[in-house]
Amino acid sequence: MGAGGRELLGFDRPRHHHSSARASEVDVFTKSQDWYDLIYDAQGKDYAVEAATLRQLVRSSGVLDRPGCGRPPKLLDVACGTGRHLALLDDFERVGVDLDPGMLVRAAERCPGVTLAEGDMRTLDSAGLGGPFDVVTCLFSAIAYMVDQRALREAMTSMARCLAPGGMLVVEPFLEPGVVELGRPWATFVDRPDIKIARMDVPRVEGRCLLLEFEYLIADAAGVRHVPESHRIGLFTIEEIGAAIRAAGLAWDFEPRGLTGRGLHLGRRGG
Repeated sequence: MGAGGRELLGFDRPRHHHSSARASEVDVFTKSQDWYDLIYDAQGKDYAVEAATLRQLVRSSGVLDRPGCGRPPKLLDVACGTGRHLALLDDFERVGVDLDPGMLVRAAERCPGVTLAEGDMRTLDSAGLGGPFDVVTCLFSAIAYMVDQRALREAMTSMARCLAPGGMLVVEPFLEPGVVELGRPWATFVDRPDIKIARMDVPRVEGRCLLLEFEYLIADAAGVRHVPESHRIGLFTIEEIGAAIRAAGLAWDFEPRGLTGRGLHLGRRGG
């Protein structure tokens, strides 16, 4: 989660990100990378359908038909995680960035030959990543790890700088304020022959942030262990995210259905 582009990696064994205090605010998956895909597969997340929907949306926008578009078009996936979307978008020239080096190791295994970089979505280096790009994506609600308006605007401005003239930014939001069901327990269970996982949490809200204290119970050949993991997630309205995209110099639109029912924010650079 959380991504950027300070360092291009080859990519067998990434160096760990020696983060500043600000970067560590969004460095949240350092304990659960090994189970990340298992958890969301158990929840029924369908990356193939999402990638196909995204591809159709981008194509129908005309962004790939404009003069000067790359052949193949260039795509930057911000907060690429384990590379599940990247692996399915192989008709693009792809670059993936993420704040967590452990996630990038898994993305490299899944996406051989794809350029991957470690960094922060608020400080993307377009030229260093091989930009500018025809399409920049930030999916699976990764933008919500920007926990206040300042960070949100920094991330949008950073991503907008990576766009080629006429390029498109695609951002999948999380929940709006007031939508969280307080006091409702949540659980996901993985039941495979080689591993059993229970992930549980009871969401709390503090100001405009959702606090998720995930508690994992994992059983495998090594035994049974308990692992806690904390997430602090910003809650923004549709209008607030739209304002951040416009402040970054992009024309803004909102597609309410999106990839997973959370909608998609679309920013288009002039030119």
